[in-house]
Amino acid sequence: MPRQRMRHSGLRRPLSIIALLGLVFVQAPGIRAQADSIQAERALRRAAIAHADSAGDLAAAFEARLQLAGVATRTEAAGLLQQAASLADSMARPDLGAMAHRLLARRHAAAGQFGPAYAQSVIADSLDRLRELHEAAAAERSFSTERQRLVAGRDSIARLGAERERTMAMAIVELQEKADRWLVLALAMLLLGLLLVVWLLYRAGRATTKLQGTIGELRQELETLKRHRQAPPLRTVTSDAPSRAVDQAMKPVVEGHFRRTVPERLATLREARRRGDADKVLRVVASLKPQLLAFDADRFGPLIERLRMPGAAAHADQWAADLDALEKALEEWTFRNGAQ
Repeated sequence: MPRQRMRHSGLRRPLSIIALLGLVFVQAPGIRAQADSIQAERALRRAAIAHADSAGDLAAAFEARLQLAGVATRTEAAGLLQQAASLADSMARPDLGAMAHRLLARRHAAAGQFGPAYAQSVIADSLDRLRELHEAAAAERSFSTERQRLVAGRDSIARLGAERERTMAMAIVELQEKADRWLVLALAMLLLGLLLVVWLLYRAGRATTKLQGTIGELRQELETLKRHRQAPPLRTVTSDAPSRAVDQAMKPVVEGHFRRTVPERLATLREARRRGDADKVLRVVASLKPQLLAFDADRFGPLIERLRMPGAAAHADQWAADLDALEKALEEWTFRNGAQ
């Protein structure tokens, strides 16, 4: 039995050697292919490093050295990481430098070189603290800049407020002086204008009575329109000879009042149109109606009636066209009569 065991063990050794040689022979092409692939990748990375160095692209050179360090030998990888750390220092990028030193520390630790590994870790930590200090300084500078901007804005607002106060004070003084001059003029003209004022008040009362009557008739016509849902023909208000004389006498007064108020009403009408406030538009049209009918009933009567018909705002095209026509007519009247 011992001799058989010795014979069997003597046979196993040659068989193991033969099997190992066979395995190496079978895997040799794959090992060579892998080695060729690594060599090709190294050559490609070295070419990338040479191109980046010649172009002066520090970021690309840093990245290419890190990539080559991943497939290079231990000694070459250590040199590449040292170069990458130097490039990071040239770019003033402590974060990249810390990354390169940590990779180098891992290389040393994997090789059992714990002293150099600790030194590289200390350098990486120092670079991280330096980066944090740079970020804190940048944040402080940003805060200081923002604070200076806010202080400058505050001072500008204060100066603007003081300037506005001076402007308002000067305007108040000027208004007071004007008011004093007008008061003196009013007192001087009071006696001479007393009879004229009484006469104008009398004519104004007659005109107001006529306008109220006209407004009542127009309200009746509007009620008729609401009941029948159709526009009746515009009625012409007849008056006697004394009423026409009063109208002629009061026409300058009405025109003067209208000349002063039409720009403001026109601006109010446009603002109401811009906001889409149909109720405000109708109120402005109603305030303009008596004067417009007094000036040109044939032109403004149908236009105003269409605008004030129930549901007129729902017909957007006709509504907009009528309002455009009214605005144009008011602009023409303003230009022709020199409204202020």
